[in-house]
Amino acid sequence: MNTPPPKPELLVELNQAASLGDQKYPSFELRVILNFLRAQGNSAWCDQLLSDIGLTEGDLEKPFITAHQALNALTNIMDAFYRPGLGHDVALTYRLEDLGAIGSCISCAATLGEALGIANTYYDLIGSFNDIANISNSETYTQRLVNVARIDPRIMRFLFELTVSGCSSLGEKLTGKKLPLIRVNFEDELSEQEKTFYTSLYCTEIRDRSRFNEWVVGQKILSSPLLGAGVTPYQFASDLKSLLHHLREDQGLVDDIDCILKGSAGDFPDPEMLSNALGISPRTLRRRLNKIGTSYSALIDKVRCQLAITLIQNENLSNEELAEELGYSDAANFCNAFKKWTGRTPSHYRMLQ
Repeated sequence: MNTPPPKPELLVELNQAASLGDQKYPSFELRVILNFLRAQGNSAWCDQLLSDIGLTEGDLEKPFITAHQALNALTNIMDAFYRPGLGHDVALTYRLEDLGAIGSCISCAATLGEALGIANTYYDLIGSFNDIANISNSETYTQRLVNVARIDPRIMRFLFELTVSGCSSLGEKLTGKKLPLIRVNFEDELSEQEKTFYTSLYCTEIRDRSRFNEWVVGQKILSSPLLGAGVTPYQFASDLKSLLHHLREDQGLVDDIDCILKGSAGDFPDPEMLSNALGISPRTLRRRLNKIGTSYSALIDKVRCQLAITLIQNENLSNEELAEELGYSDAANFCNAFKKWTGRTPSHYRMLQ
C-alpha cells in the first residue's frame, strides 16, 4: 500500500497591521493614488477631496496622515472612480522612492525574499487596513489579507489589487524579471467577465469565492538576487530611524486604547473603566472616537477578532476554549460574535490553505 507523501510543513506569521481612527497611516499611498487621478484629468476633484478631509498637498509630503483621513479619502475615491483594475493601474505607477526610507531599506536586501521579509517587518511604514498573514512552505509563499476591520468590499478589492500588483511591479523593478504568480484568490464572487479580466491581468489562475484574499508565488522566485541598492546602508538606516521615530511619537488615542485592550488578556474594561484609565470622561471618549470615525465597540471587536484569529491559527483552540479565553459565557455566544466580526465562522480560519 502506497503511503501519500507528507504535506509540506507550514510556517504562518500573523501581522496585526490593520489601522483605524487616529492611528498613523503612511501618506505615500494617498499621494500616489491622487497623482494617478490627476494624470487622468481629475485635478480639481482631487483638490476638493483634500479640502473635504482636512488635508493639503503639503500634508501628503509628510510621512503620515491618520487612518481616518486615509479611509475617508478611499471611500470618496471609490464612490467616484471605482472599477475593477483601478488598484492595478495605480500600482503600476509605484516607485521604490514613493515608499521613502522603507523603500531604500528594501532595495538594500540581497534577495527578493529578504526584501519581502523587510516589508513585512515594517508593515506599519507601508500601511494596511487589514491584518496580514504570511504563509510559507517549501514550495510556495502566500500573503493573505484578513479583513478584521470590516472594510467596504469595494475598498477591499481596490486594496487587494494594489497589494498584488504593487508587489509584482516592485518585484520586477527590484530583480529585472517578472514575478510569476501561481494563483490569486478573491473572496468576492466574480462574474465571468471579471474572471477573464483578472486572468489576463495577472496571467495566472484566478479563484473567486475563496476563504480569503490571497496571492501565491513559488519559493524559487524569492531567491532571485536584487539588482543593487540605490542608497548606502548608512543612509537608509538613518532615514529608517527617523521614520520610526515619527511613527512612534505622539501616540494617538486609538493606539492608547489598543495597548490597554491587548494587555487585558480577555478581561476587557468597560467604556467607563477605559475612560477613567485615560483620564477623560466617558462622554469625551465617545465624542473623540466618533470624530475619528470609530467607536469603543468597533475597537474592542477588532482586538477580540485579532486575538481569536491568532489563537485559532497558532494554538488551534476549540470554540469552548476560545470563549473562555475571550470572556464569553459559552461557545455559542463567542461564535455569534465571531461571525458578526468577520462574516465567517471560526472553522473558516482553522483551514490555513
